[in-house]
Amino acid sequence: MKQEGIRKLYRGLLPPLIMRMNNRALMFGVYDNFESLLSCSASSNTSLTICHAQAGFLSGICEAMLCPLERVQVLLQTSKYHDQFKHTLNAFNQLRDYGYREYYRGFSVVLLRNGLSNALYFTLKGPLKQKVLELLHDTNKPSSAHEIIGDFVSGAILGAFISTLFFPLGVVKNHMQAKVGVPYDSAIQVFREVWKERNRSLRGLYLGVHLNFTRSLLAWGIITGMHGVIKRKLAQYE
Repeated sequence: MKQEGIRKLYRGLLPPLIMRMNNRALMFGVYDNFESLLSCSASSNTSLTICHAQAGFLSGICEAMLCPLERVQVLLQTSKYHDQFKHTLNAFNQLRDYGYREYYRGFSVVLLRNGLSNALYFTLKGPLKQKVLELLHDTNKPSSAHEIIGDFVSGAILGAFISTLFFPLGVVKNHMQAKVGVPYDSAIQVFREVWKERNRSLRGLYLGVHLNFTRSLLAWGIITGMHGVIKRKLAQYE
């Protein structure tokens, strides 16, 4: 990475930048709509229900529509394509030559990962935050500071746990999306290929998970904390 230089270190930055802004908006906004549509709030006082899991899974499906951005990000960050794909727009234009299906290579894995991740996140976030508030001895009418702490801690724990749990799906997705113009392999076939390459080792399958864990711990703590702050502020104007 040092030899490639600082410019290559940030190669492929634009797709995730666009994707993060949009998929988080989709994730939370669409979830709230599905939660209301399925009458989840009225059916129970807790989010630990099948109804909330369904709303979370459906929001993950909607979020997966941004798969082409993940696809281009992987291509730009794969060293063997550094000379072929110059930048984000160039990669999008060149992929069109292979057919629109190329934009959605690895879509099945993205769909499964996002759907299950969101289902777990939205069903466990509420109960976990409640546990944090209980530890702070502030469950009736939590102070603003305790609300933020509860959101941050619950989001950080869930983000780190869920991203670690589904880390192998990300590995399979990246292997699927790091190919262009070749026959499509199923997720099972790619998993077998990766499993064999990594000496059939579970540890090998989780290479780099500590970096992913640390990033998710901080990122999801901040995302959940800020979402809670914004949601409470908006509720004051309703």
